[in-house]
Amino acid sequence: MTQTPQPALGIPKNEFLAQVRRSLGRADSVELGESAHSTTGPTTDGPLAESLAELEARAQAARQRLETERSALVEQFAETAQIRSWNLCRAASAEEAIGYIAELAQRQGVTQVARSDQPVFAELPLDTALENLGVKSVVVRRDADNSREQLRREMIASGIGITGADYAVAETGSVVVLPRPGLSRLVSLVPPVHVALVRPSDVVAGLDDVFLLQRLDYYRNGGDMGSYLNFITGPSRTGDIEMKLIVGVHGPREVHLVLLDS
Repeated sequence: MTQTPQPALGIPKNEFLAQVRRSLGRADSVELGESAHSTTGPTTDGPLAESLAELEARAQAARQRLETERSALVEQFAETAQIRSWNLCRAASAEEAIGYIAELAQRQGVTQVARSDQPVFAELPLDTALENLGVKSVVVRRDADNSREQLRREMIASGIGITGADYAVAETGSVVVLPRPGLSRLVSLVPPVHVALVRPSDVVAGLDDVFLLQRLDYYRNGGDMGSYLNFITGPSRTGDIEMKLIVGVHGPREVHLVLLDS
């Protein structure tokens, strides 16, 4: 019995590559399978064709917009974060923020916490407050005295991991953490409880703002984007084969958001 040939799924390869090329603002070429006599010239518009000056202007306009909308964005972020199962603390002062974390450590019965080395901790004398309660605070900073393996062991032994935020996305309730010396994503992934400290200046409207500002940093840093962006949107969730949602399998089972008011 002769079978009728079935049409191929999807779009032809050449058409797909042409669409990708047009999106990237690149000229038509024979290598991608189109005619050498195509009259379509290089596309020079679109965000990927921006000069550094144009990108800086767009980023400056975005920052001005965010500053104007700051209060509303902070409220939106707080509301969305709670929907995403963050435990929210609105801290009116550094003392209130420290008190919340100290009470959490006591309630969890932890004897050690791990924290990142970020500027927000210069505003919060957290280590001293925890040590006064008998809780060891380990700063995850790789140096001559702290190897990667040693820091990994310290994070595994910690009951709480504490980080700042590079961005806090109002649209999704996500905290974004960027890799750099003194900040390992394992601080937010390995301990069973994660605490994120967010300042109003960290809050942006949506993902477009994150990628715009990161793209500008990419060009300013000589093309170094870093190895990852860590988006944290509530506790770790995993759906098993029976479609049952399980919390805390591949990350923290509990997440706390300390939103500083200033």
